[in-house]
Order: sequence, then structure tokens, then C-alpha cells
Amino acid sequence: MNDAQTWTLIAGFLAVVGMLGNALLRTVGAKIESLGNKFESKFESMDARFEAMDSKFEARFEAMDSKFDSMRAEMNTRFDAVDRRVDHLDGRVGRLEQRVGSLDQDVQALTREVFRRHEDH
Repeated sequence: MNDAQTWTLIAGFLAVVGMLGNALLRTVGAKIESLGNKFESKFESMDARFEAMDSKFEARFEAMDSKFDSMRAEMNTRFDAVDRRVDHLDGRVGRLEQRVGSLDQDVQALTREVFRRHEDH
């Protein structure tokens, strides 16, 4: 084999290796792009599922908030009614204290009067 044939064989070998390397790089690139597309589609489906769960939780929390608001309003109404009744009872107890105080003064006055009469006799 002469020099020209040797260089031709080396060039042919390098050309085949270059083409195989190029094909290999294209194949690897295509596989990586395919994996990227699969990951992207999985992430999109997961995002959609998370958004659906967020919507469900928001709806439930809003329902619970409205229930608490209605319960708060009902409890405030009941507490107001209890406050009015306690205020009414407080007024009645105050009047009763005045009457008991007056009765105590009357009993003391009667007691003094009875003991004075008793001492005078």
C-alpha cells in the first residue's frame, strides 16, 4: 500500500467515525429532548392536579369561614340576650338590696323601740 492509499484509508476511517459520532450525538440529543418533553408533560399534569386540589381546599375553607361567620353572629346575638337578662337581674338585685336595707333599718328601729319600752317599764 502506498502513501496515497494509506491517507485515503485514514480519511475514510475518520469520515466513518465522524458520521457515527454525529449520528450518536443526534440520537442522544433526541433522547434528551424526549425525556425533557416527558418531564414537562408530567410537571404540567402535576401542576393541574395541584391547582385542582387548591381549588377544592379554597372552597372548603370558604365554606368553613362562612359557617364560622354565621356561628359568630348567632353567638353574638345570644350573648347580647344574656347581657340584657343579666342587666335586668342586676337591676332587680339592686332594688332588692334597697328593700332589704330599708327592712333592716325598720327592724333596728323597732328593736330599739321595743327595748326602750321594756327598759322604761
